Amino acid sequence: MKKLLTMLTLSICSFISLNAAETTLWEGDHNVSWELPEGDPNKEWKELGQADFASFEVGQQLYFYFQSVTDAEYHQYQFDNWSWELLPGQEKTDMTGDTKVTLEITQEIKDAIAKNGFALHGHGFHVVKVTTNDENTKEELPDLSPALLWTGDITIDGWGAQSLVLTTESEGFDTFTEHLTTACNLYFLLENTSSCDFRIAGQWGDWATTSYPSDGYNHMQAIDADNVVKVTLTEDFITQAFINKGGISFWGNGGFKIKAIATTKEALDQTTTIKTLQPSVSEKNGHLLNGIRASKPTNGFHILDGKKYYVR
Repeated sequence: MKKLLTMLTLSICSFISLNAAETTLWEGDHNVSWELPEGDPNKEWKELGQADFASFEVGQQLYFYFQSVTDAEYHQYQFDNWSWELLPGQEKTDMTGDTKVTLEITQEIKDAIAKNGFALHGHGFHVVKVTTNDENTKEELPDLSPALLWTGDITIDGWGAQSLVLTTESEGFDTFTEHLTTACNLYFLLENTSSCDFRIAGQWGDWATTSYPSDGYNHMQAIDADNVVKVTLTEDFITQAFINKGGISFWGNGGFKIKAIATTKEALDQTTTIKTLQPSVSEKNGHLLNGIRASKPTNGFHILDGKKYYVR
């Protein structure tokens, strides 16, 4: 009887494990090998950023699906940070065959990642999917009403050497304060994003530590096929940057460009039509966004016959 109960218990647990609802956080095919040279994108996996881990609850479980490379000399993985320091409670682990690995979120892990980021290193496997248990998944923050907040053509590079800084004296800053009054999503239209790091922070000064993500960098792994990245800002950040009108800075590294910022992706789609202007006799002149009349199209955003275009 005891043996039968044990078998039933194991069967029920296995059934629950196999059928528990999971939400997919990432899916793809990313080979991982720490034996590759520095700069190789397959030397590590870091598709989940600090903002993702900031949104996870203590006790939430992440499931990493690894596909083994059969001809690899060995198979190992470890959960660590950008400096290869193991996360609290983690260790280098051997694996055999295709494996599903569980990482349970603790406060110590959240604090460590907020400070020094997250990375997955190892050798002899592909990451094919990362999921989480549905009962701990937060609802996605709804978008604000569509609004284009900023357009331009600015290169972001050198961790502050080239950046976009908006303060109360900046043209268009009131547009941000008008629309951003609570926690919200922002959408960025970017160019040259093959290798870039991005950080949104308070204006240089006393509260520059108020940043997105908290005390760290967003590696922009969520750039979609349209070169649009979505960023979720907390209410605390909005209060510091816009309600208290301290200012905001967009900075990073990699030489990428910010072309536009909006409250929804649709706002970017509707207001940044990409085309080459071929002015006819009746529409040979247009205006730049700052109101300056342009005798011929130049690179950047233009208003022509009441419509907004971007000229490459």
